[in-house]
Amino acid sequence: MVVEPKAWEHYSEEEVLEANKLKYGNEAIVQFYEDFEESKYSYREYDVVFSAVVDMLMPHLSGSLRAVDICGGAGKGAFTIKKCCPKAEITLVDLSEKMLGVARKRAAKEGFNDIKMVLSDAYTFLNGNKEYDIIIFSSAVHHFKDPVKLLETAARSLSPRGVIITIADPNRLKSTRRYKFFEFLATDKTNKKTIIKNLLKNGFKGKDKPDIFDVAEYQAYYGIDDLKLRKDLEESGLNALAHIRYPAGESYLTKIMPYFGLFWAFSFILTPNDKYKGKEWELKHRIKRSMPFAVDLM
Repeated sequence: MVVEPKAWEHYSEEEVLEANKLKYGNEAIVQFYEDFEESKYSYREYDVVFSAVVDMLMPHLSGSLRAVDICGGAGKGAFTIKKCCPKAEITLVDLSEKMLGVARKRAAKEGFNDIKMVLSDAYTFLNGNKEYDIIIFSSAVHHFKDPVKLLETAARSLSPRGVIITIADPNRLKSTRRYKFFEFLATDKTNKKTIIKNLLKNGFKGKDKPDIFDVAEYQAYYGIDDLKLRKDLEESGLNALAHIRYPAGESYLTKIMPYFGLFWAFSFILTPNDKYKGKEWELKHRIKRSMPFAVDLM
C-alpha cells in the first residue's frame, strides 16, 4: 500500500496490518513470488539456525515437534523446518490467500503434503489455544508496528520447552550511508537511476527519504533497532538464547559485506524461561561455526 507519507508513529497497528493485506494480495507481488527461484546458496542462515534449534529441542520433547511459521508467505521457514525434521507437525499461517496459494504450489513441488495452511493474521491465530515448540517469524517482525507486543503474544503460545525464532529482519545498518553505498554498487542500472534521483532530490542531506513509502515495508527501509528490541524483550521476560547479526542474500554479497562491517540482518532465538540456561554458548557457537559466512554474535 503506497500512501502519502506521515510520521511512522502516527500509523496504528491496524493500518499497518491493512497495508500488508493489500500488498500481499497484489497480483504483481504474488507473481514475483510465483516466478522467484531462490539461488541454492542464498539465505543459508535458515538451514544453520533451524537445524541448531531443532537439535537443541528434540531431546526434551516427548512427541512430534510442533512448529508454526507465522506470516509464512511462500513458505521458506516452514519448508526449512520440514527439511530439518521431516516428522514435525508444521503449520504455515498467512493473511493472504494468494500467498498461501504460492506456498501450496511450492509445497507440492517439494513433496511436503502434510503442512497445514491457515489463512489468518498473526494476532488472531496466536490468540487461539494451541501450543507450539517452535514459532517462526521469517522476515516478518519488521512488518509490525510493535514487535515487542507481537513476540509477547507469541510467547503465550509456546510449549513448556518452546522457543521463538525471528530471522532475516533488517537492523538499522540498512539505512546507513555505508549500506546504501554498497547497495548502490551491487544493484542493477535501473535501481542505480532511482537511487541517484532520490539523492539529487534530497540534496544528499541525511537519509534519502522517499516522497512516498510502502507502509508494509517501512521498517524494511529504515531497519529495526535490534539492540533496543532485545532490551525491551528482556524487560518483558523474553530471553535471547542467541542474537545474531549477519549479511543476508546472494552468496557473493554475504562473503563481501562482512569486510565492510555490514551485518545488516538479525535473528533472535527467544525463550520465556530458563530451561535452556547454560546451553546459550553451545547454541551460538554451533551457529557461528556452521555459517558459510561471517556473523556477529551479540
